[in-house]
Amino acid sequence: MAYSYKILSIDGGGIRGIIPAIILDEIEKRTGKPICQLFNLISGTSTGGILTTALTKPHPSYPLQPQYKAEDLIDIYRKDGKRIFSESSVTKALKIDDILRAKYSSKGREEVLTEFLQDTLLKKALTDIFITSYDIELRMPVFFVNNVKDQKLGENFRKICDGYTMKQAAMATSAAPTYFKPYKIDTADPTNSGYYALVDGGVFANNPTSLALMEALIASAKPNPQKPEQKPLNINDILVVSLGTGSLNRRYNYDQAVNWGLIQWVEPLLNITLDGNSESVACQLEQLLPQADGYPKQYYRFQRQLTKANDNMDDVSPANIERLISLAKQIIEQRDSALDELCQQLTQGLTQQDQSEEAVLVGI
Repeated sequence: MAYSYKILSIDGGGIRGIIPAIILDEIEKRTGKPICQLFNLISGTSTGGILTTALTKPHPSYPLQPQYKAEDLIDIYRKDGKRIFSESSVTKALKIDDILRAKYSSKGREEVLTEFLQDTLLKKALTDIFITSYDIELRMPVFFVNNVKDQKLGENFRKICDGYTMKQAAMATSAAPTYFKPYKIDTADPTNSGYYALVDGGVFANNPTSLALMEALIASAKPNPQKPEQKPLNINDILVVSLGTGSLNRRYNYDQAVNWGLIQWVEPLLNITLDGNSESVACQLEQLLPQADGYPKQYYRFQRQLTKANDNMDDVSPANIERLISLAKQIIEQRDSALDELCQQLTQGLTQQDQSEEAVLVGI
């Protein structure tokens, strides 16, 4: 049995995004295929949203091929991490980084994302994408998608695409509160002030896997005039791959926390919220998609506790990055057979025609 629809979901986690980047590189090497050709839908939050856009960005000279391999994106963290998490001179001078303003300037992050994504439109993505963010004025989720037909101004949410770029989606989904200021983009939406004021989607969906699963089911239920015979997806048709950025292991002592006030709770609360969201979604999906006898595994979650690496999303020190790389390699080594099984499933549905077309496009 081959699953007819395949979802990839990538958690948020700042610099810890190097962990899923390395695992994705391993998947590409084992399958010989780019990630965007292996999945029907890729979803991401924060650092996962950045990876989602970069993995689906078309090559300027070969528009049906991705510009980047997963291996290329490891450098976003290893080489450009310090630029992304760069304190402004004002913040450094006044030493008020975590009290009166965002800890980091958005300048370095925007420069890096501009270099990788340029002004590529969302609708150019090479497979379906679903990226999370949250509007602090409208007080509702705003999702970036690549299909103009999927746009919707709902009563309690927005799904946007037309006219927006991959860089805008990446900037919005990674605007983590306290770390970066909200990201503002213009809009013609008549129900707001002419702009969206967006922050990191991790505030409600650090692990966007369940949202991606629902998005696939909802989208498939819509009538398709071009394919009237097409039937809606059933949950049993879907293969789900979820990549974590390391489970937090920092403990908060009761005797200390019981006396905390607003200032002391800010950073722990953010960490607890992000990690709690990721693990609760993983727990639900593990029960919703258990492996049934006689059927191939349907749900893969690659995640491990951060036993040695720092769980701060902004620790870009060379030593911590090496520890994160080591952890990713340990996951690959310990889940070797699961990765092999997954890669076989991912390539099972690819036809000879797909392979020959790809060969022509890359000049083989």
